[in-house]
Order: sequence, then structure tokens, then C-alpha cells
Amino acid sequence: MDTSILLATDSLEKYGDMAGYLRKNGFQNIFVATKGDEALRRLNEHVPDFAILDINLPVLDGLQLCKIMKSDAFKQCENIPVILLAGTYKSPMASQLARSVGVYRILTAPFAMEDLLLLIYNKLYPEMIAGDKIKSLHCKAKVMVAHKDPDIVKKLEYYLSGEGYAVFVAQGAEEAIRMLDAEKPHIFFLDYDMAESDGMDVLKSIKKIIPEAVIIVTVDRSLELKAIEFMKAGANDYIIQPINKKNISDICEDALKRYHMNLMMKHPDEAELKLHSIIEGIVDGVILLDMHGKITLANRAGKEILKYLDIQRTDDGSLLSLHHVSIKEICNELFLKKQHYVSFEIHSKGDNEKYFHVTASPLHGVAGEKAGVVIVLRDITRGHQLQYQVIKSERLYAVSNLVAGAAHELNNPLAGIQLCTDLVLNEPSISEKAKKYLNRIQKEAEQIQSVVKSLLTLTGNYTLSKEQIDINKIIEEIIEQKANQFTYAKITAVKRLDEKLPAVLVDKHQMRRVFLDIIENACASMGEMNNEKCLTIKTEGYKDMVKIIISDTGPGIPKENLTKIFEPFFTAKNIKKIKGTGLGLSIAHSIVHQHNGRVYAESELDGGAKFVIELPAT
Repeated sequence: MDTSILLATDSLEKYGDMAGYLRKNGFQNIFVATKGDEALRRLNEHVPDFAILDINLPVLDGLQLCKIMKSDAFKQCENIPVILLAGTYKSPMASQLARSVGVYRILTAPFAMEDLLLLIYNKLYPEMIAGDKIKSLHCKAKVMVAHKDPDIVKKLEYYLSGEGYAVFVAQGAEEAIRMLDAEKPHIFFLDYDMAESDGMDVLKSIKKIIPEAVIIVTVDRSLELKAIEFMKAGANDYIIQPINKKNISDICEDALKRYHMNLMMKHPDEAELKLHSIIEGIVDGVILLDMHGKITLANRAGKEILKYLDIQRTDDGSLLSLHHVSIKEICNELFLKKQHYVSFEIHSKGDNEKYFHVTASPLHGVAGEKAGVVIVLRDITRGHQLQYQVIKSERLYAVSNLVAGAAHELNNPLAGIQLCTDLVLNEPSISEKAKKYLNRIQKEAEQIQSVVKSLLTLTGNYTLSKEQIDINKIIEEIIEQKANQFTYAKITAVKRLDEKLPAVLVDKHQMRRVFLDIIENACASMGEMNNEKCLTIKTEGYKDMVKIIISDTGPGIPKENLTKIFEPFFTAKNIKKIKGTGLGLSIAHSIVHQHNGRVYAESELDGGAKFVIELPAT
């Protein structure tokens, strides 16, 4: 190419080997300047086709230089596109000034060389840019979705595009690997099980071709262990299906920060700038203390984490303790006992339960003197949640196997008992007293069968008979059926039903059972109360969801039990005094889950309980 480019920066290595990269891509005529006045002399001698200017140039900075280029004194340069290179931190003022002096685009480090090349092509050779590449010029980042499920691909593409990302879709493993070099995505959403091969093969290819890319694996709810395997192999995060829009947004923001940090670490020069940027951009909290416990540096994550911790300070703001762990104790371990580091775990309770792993290391000065302590705070809440989910899954799997076997063994003798009872009852010579006892046997056998059926429903060994129904009708039938019970218990039943509620595709009998279990629990919780007893059932319709809210004025549920009440056989004293198998809410949770919905509880002690069921609308 005959195109000439002026590259003006105070250090050629500041943003990586930019000149070498451009020459490699066909731009041989590159004029380099390291000062603003030198760049001005170059412009007088030769008018380039393109200019790349560092905002921090000495003598004349990039903004001043661009302003001169667009002035009447340099009419020959007024149509030259100018890219301004800025430091690590984005400054709204710098962007505003850049636009006012006629800058074509401002690039904030760290940035990918491919993006710089695309911007040059866009101005000088637009025909060389493929149509799908143009959209990536004005996006937050490039995201590739490699997934075999077209519905999940459609959702991710819709969510990500709405957030300002350029999205590229690969239908299978081979296509994903083939597209790596061409698109150079920043973030990947990768299916753990691709069409032609295991997703692990794609992951290895990504790590080899684009090591700075951030990889997020999608797995089914029952396959958390697969997520651990992918994380060990180099994946950065994972999401559980079905996809949630808010989670996608948060995960992408974190992924973009991590990508910039990975990109920055590719260029080891300019150590001070990069060290400061890494500390600020790192997801772990980093806090620097002097020997008196005063904070001398805290990155963004560190400041955020401190909000969750129980800390004690002196009048001048110095730290005395972190969650009852004394800073003095930490210093004694590090400097008197000569420990290489001190580590412990912190568990913050409350509305937003968090777990943090804390590592404290000694900091020494140039002459080896004691300079302070470096404290790293890592949020390990997800790890605890994952561990809990794995334990829960293993427990449920064991229960499922036990229940399935027990149900089979129980059903056969029960069937025999009922058959023999029927035969004896049909004997004309049988006495009334014997009939009474036989009917009792038959009733108890039916009760046992009902419990067995409940256990099978809990483990998912039950075939759903789905049909399109109006949820409001089921609610109306239940309220009418239980009217006498409500009157006897002095419970006021309030209906707030959405008349325009969309239909849902569900098993009518199973869904009726869910509502009955929750309503029975609500009535039982209000049973011994003397104040006003009110049961409220509300339905709401959205575009793609139906929500049923059942609330009571009972004693409420302690916050620590809200996530546990749906576990099989879970009981907690003082929540409610009712007899039963302890499976009602577990079965309700299982049924709703089988319908691709979700059920959860909200409550405060002495403030009543609210159960919310969400089902996909047809």
C-alpha cells in the first residue's frame, strides 16, 4: 500500500509494537515522531494519509497537535483522519475535547491492534471490511456465541446486542474454531457439549489462538461438576441455563474488565502504568496498609468489599481489625514470627451473605525495612454456592435412587394387599366388623400409595400430562373447595386475579397440587394466631411469563431458612406446627421445575410469608 501514516508517541513500546504491526499489514510508509514539535515538522515536510497521535506527547500534546492540523494554517491536513491514543483511564473530558478538535476516534489503552487496523480501513479502504466487521467498530466488545441450542443462541444474541456488543454466532465446534482468526472475539459464550465434539476442544483452541479472550461456559442446572472441569481447563466463568438477562449483563461487564487486564499483561513494558492498572482492574480486593494500619492504597474491588466487612477503625481512620481479626495480630505473625503470609476466611452475614478469603503478606522497603502489609480479599461466594449445589445434587441423586427402589418394592406388596382385601370384602359371609377393619386396611394402603406417588414426583419419575389451561380457574376452584375450611379457621381469602392472564401449558392436576400444598402451609402457619388471618392469592401476566403470588399474615420464615425450605425433609422449629412427611414444598419445587418454571419464598419474621410461582406462558 502507498498509504503513509504519521505515528507520534513519546515511546514506541508504550502501546506495544504498533509500527511493526502496521508494517506487517501492508502499511510500509510510517513516519515516526517522539515529540509534538517533531510531528509538526513532519507534517510540514510531508502530508500523510492518516495520523495516530499520543495524547501525552511532550512539547505539543496530541490534542494541541490535532487542533493545529485542523486550523487554517494547515489547510492541507484538515481532512486527515486522526486517531488519538489515551492512557489506561477513560476521561470524559478527554473524549469531549477530542471531538471538539476534530479527532476521528480516541482509543483508550489497552486496546487490540486489530481494532486500530479496522479503524484505519474504515476511513481509507472501507471496501476491505466485511459487513459483519463494521458493526464491531462501534461496539463495547466482540462476543462469539458457540452453542448447539438455537433458542439459547437467539436469547444470548438478543441480550448481548441490546447491551451494545457485536455478536458472532458459530453453529458448531468446527465453525467456532474456524472463526477465531477471522473475528478475534474478546468474549466467548461456549456450550459445554458442542454438536461435533466436546466443548473442551473449542476451549483449548481459544486459549491457544486468543489467550487473552475471556471464556464463559453454559451448563445445565444438574451439571455443575462440568463447570468445574471447564474452569480448571481455563474457562473464566460459567452460567446455569436457563439464561437470565441480568446475569448476562453483569457477567459481560466483568468479562470485559478481565479481557482488558489480560490484554494489558501481553505488553510487559511501562511497568508502573501497568502495575497500577492491574491493581485497579483486578477482581480481587487489594488493600495496602502502612505499619500503623492506615490504608495507603485500595483498588476499586477492595473499597467495595470493605462495605461488607465488620471493621474497626481508630479516630484517624487506621484499621484495627477485620471481622474480629486484629491487624496487630497479623503484623505479629508476619514480622515477629516471620510467616510468609497469613490467610483466613471471613463470612459476612445479613441480607447479602458473602464469603471472602483473606491473604495478608509483608511489604518491605528498598533497604529491607518493614513498610506495611498487603491484604488481598477474594470473593469466594460463588465457590461456596457451587459446593453447596454439588452437595445438594449428590444428596438428591442418592435420595432419588433410594426412593425409586423403595417405591418399586412397596408398590408390589401394596397391590397384593389391596387385591386380597377386595377379594375378602366381596365374600358374602364376611361380618360387618371384619368389613370395617378391611376397609380401614384398604384406606391405609391407599394412603401409603399416595406417599409413594409423592416420592416419585419429588424425584422426577412421573410423566406430566400437559394441556393449555387458565391458572385463574384452578385458583377459583381451590378457593371454592376450601371455603368451609377458611370459615372454620377464621381466615379471610382475598383474590386478585389478572383477567388478561395468558394461558400456560401445564399438568393441571400437578399444578393444582402445588397451589394446595402452599395454601395448606399458609393456613397452618396462621393456625394458632390471634390476630387477623388473611390469605392473599394474586396472579400477574407478562409477555412470556405468568406469576402466582400466595401470601399470608403468619409468623414468617427466618431468612436463613428461605433457601432451605424446599429441601426434602427439611424442618425448622417454630416455623409451623403441622404434621406431614416434610415433602410438600420439595414436591412443589420439583413439579414447578419440571414445568421450566421457578418457585421461591420471601419473608420477614412477624411479617408473613410470600410464595412466588413463575411459569412460562404459551
